[in-house]
Amino acid sequence: MGHYYPPDNLEEMEEEIDPSIRTCTYQFHTVSTQIIMYILQLGYALPISILYLFVILKILKAHKTEHMFSDAFFKIYVLDGVVSLIVVVLDYGLTRPLIYVNPLCRVFWTWFPQPTYILTPYLASFNYFQFAKIFSISLLSANRFTCVAYPIWHKIFWKKHTNHVIIVSMICPVFFTWHLAISPTRFDPYVGEGILGYVKVVPFVRTTFFKLIVSLTAFLFILLTNIKTYRLTKKFKNKLRTLERSLTLSTVVISAVFVVYIIIQAILLIFSTSFLIENLAFGSTLKKIEFCCNDFYLMSSPIVLLIMNKRLRSSVFRVSPEAPQNSENTRVSSRVGDTVKIVVKSPSAKTLTMW
Repeated sequence: MGHYYPPDNLEEMEEEIDPSIRTCTYQFHTVSTQIIMYILQLGYALPISILYLFVILKILKAHKTEHMFSDAFFKIYVLDGVVSLIVVVLDYGLTRPLIYVNPLCRVFWTWFPQPTYILTPYLASFNYFQFAKIFSISLLSANRFTCVAYPIWHKIFWKKHTNHVIIVSMICPVFFTWHLAISPTRFDPYVGEGILGYVKVVPFVRTTFFKLIVSLTAFLFILLTNIKTYRLTKKFKNKLRTLERSLTLSTVVISAVFVVYIIIQAILLIFSTSFLIENLAFGSTLKKIEFCCNDFYLMSSPIVLLIMNKRLRSSVFRVSPEAPQNSENTRVSSRVGDTVKIVVKSPSAKTLTMW
């Protein structure tokens, strides 16, 4: 892209947009190029999202029958997965089409020339689930940290309080997005790209400030716990069960992506809107990097998890090793010269505990 749109395309508009760039007409590229870019992004987002949904459904279906999926980690993982998929659907359903599909910019600019409450549910929901994602990935890191650092207390605490913790993590984002639910949403074109913001109803409340505080807190927490978790995992490598170790390392990788994403967000916040408007190429490059990190941050989880653990991979895709030859008990009986062979198979290895 050859131009810039604000650091947070769902943030309030505090600076007046320069009339020269407040247009649905592109200056640096064609409509077809932008649409192709959106299709390419959708090309990898759609299959990965389907895989993510498949993994979530598998866990939900098997959590009562397979011991492995009854662990508190997978409850939190399902929560994180559902939140991630909702963010992806909202993002690719409206936010990115407004950016890449130029005809939509013209349509929305015609329909919503003034702030409106029609778009408020979308804006509030998108921000809510973005905050919820931060809390859910923090829970994953906390779960793996206590598993390695405090194994006995870990089992007692998470067995008793997993549901409570999940409920709290879903309530907390409301405290940071309530003002969006009561604010009219405004649509603005930015050199051919459509962006959504809101008109402040409560002057002293700022979404940017909330996101900065929550993201910074989560960043420090995840960074410190991941470092500690990784060191303990390496130290107790031979004492940890294979599945626990792979889940822990997977969470470290997934959380590390979040750390990179927050760093990019912080870099974007350093520069003012006016500076990035004057340096369109620089702002565009940062935004491309942010989009890549955002997609990896939201959709890498199932890939990382399946790559890191062969047993989990086999269970999810129902692939189990062949039964050995001596796993069958054969009994032979004779009656009137006929031989009847009765084969009694041993239980499938898949039904045994995977711990």
